[in-house]
Amino acid sequence: MNKNKFSPLFCDLYHLTMAQAMFDQGTHNKIETYEMFIRKAPFNGTYLLTAGLGEVLKWLNDWHYSNEDIDYLRTLGFKEDFLNMLKNSHLEIDMHAFKEGEIVFPNEPIVRVSGPAWQAVMIETGILNIINAQSLFATKASRIVKASQADGKKRTILEMGLRRAQDTQGFASTRAAYIGGIDGTSNVEAARYYNIPAVGTMAHCLIMREDNEKEAFKNYMTSDPKRASVLIDTYDTIQGAQNAIQASIETGIALKSVRLDSGDLARLSKKVRYLLDKAGFYDTKITASNDLDEYTIQSLILEQKAPIDIFGVGTMLATSYDQPALGGVYKLKKTGERDVIKVSELPVKTTIPGSTDVIRIIENNGQYAGDIIYQNGKTFLNNNTLNQNIESVRTDNESIKKFLQGKKAYRPMIEVIKSGIVNQEEMTKPLTKIRDYATENLSRLNDTHLRLKSPHTYIAGLEKGLFITRNDLRKKALQKELFVHEKD
Repeated sequence: MNKNKFSPLFCDLYHLTMAQAMFDQGTHNKIETYEMFIRKAPFNGTYLLTAGLGEVLKWLNDWHYSNEDIDYLRTLGFKEDFLNMLKNSHLEIDMHAFKEGEIVFPNEPIVRVSGPAWQAVMIETGILNIINAQSLFATKASRIVKASQADGKKRTILEMGLRRAQDTQGFASTRAAYIGGIDGTSNVEAARYYNIPAVGTMAHCLIMREDNEKEAFKNYMTSDPKRASVLIDTYDTIQGAQNAIQASIETGIALKSVRLDSGDLARLSKKVRYLLDKAGFYDTKITASNDLDEYTIQSLILEQKAPIDIFGVGTMLATSYDQPALGGVYKLKKTGERDVIKVSELPVKTTIPGSTDVIRIIENNGQYAGDIIYQNGKTFLNNNTLNQNIESVRTDNESIKKFLQGKKAYRPMIEVIKSGIVNQEEMTKPLTKIRDYATENLSRLNDTHLRLKSPHTYIAGLEKGLFITRNDLRKKALQKELFVHEKD
């Protein structure tokens, strides 16, 4: 699969028609700033785990209009002088972003783009398409991994959703799931491309095509002794477990694991564990699959005490079944030197004006204490400590939290593109490093923010000065001094 297949035509048609309108007006090179952010965390949770930035950078690293691109746009009726501009253009934007594997919260700028207006507009869809999907999958995976450790024990999580994935070859869901903490994937092509451990057992058909289940197990185990993991629920799970044990004894090949793919997983896993232990197969693992999600896994562990060692998660992860879309948006924040705001009758859809940045406060124990969204360009940090007291105001209820001078803090956003030149380190960063970074960040978030039910809201408010500016601009906009009031 060609992972660099996307051209600048990775956009919606209106981006091109708007760019041509800007060009005709002579405003296409006006410097503007756009930001991507979420209004609400997914899955009724509190956080988003970022993923996809590396893929965005690979796309933008060779962003140019080919002769074929121009020929196609000509068939759509675009003007020759506009097409000549496109053909002779090169990327000129600056981009700052949260690193992959970082945690973000509502209203924070996941990505900030500044540069010629037509280019900043043109890359919107590509950014949203990649980061929305991968961040959603990564967040879902992190919740599943967290649920699998509900009793404090580390369990293995396998991504097995390729056949249900909604993107061709399942690259996006597999890559993001690995960032979110899964241990391996059944997706061989993605495993090869991203250097993720490839894992798997067997399908029911390998047993059904034989006359005898035990002989099917023996044949499979003999064929590949290092991966002697068998599926035991084709006919009768308990009999299947007994046949697997006997096949191991008769072949002398250690039984690595048995997999349950149907039925009452808690009840069956307990019975199978008893049979394995009785036979002295203490090291044989029990794998469970069958439409598992974080809630089912947590219930199996905490409430039902199921002795399951490995969870194979497919459909619920590869499709983000309970929330198939993230809803990240990309909005104009600054045009020239003027901060702008989009106003809505729905307060949650009223944007934060101007170019923004984020400060993350760190407690003495290393945990994250809260975030402050502030006007980009202001200086509140010296040597990773606050240089003054800062008041943070929540946009939903206007409650105020005060962070004192001297508190440890850092800025999660980094520069990833400068004057069109892509940061090669961020673009080529190994997925294992991103995964480790994600795991570290999640460990620094208090468990009250990570729990599945009724998690505590993490404070990510506006610096008080920015909050006041937002309210002032909102009032002016409503009075039609800046823009016509939008209703959605």
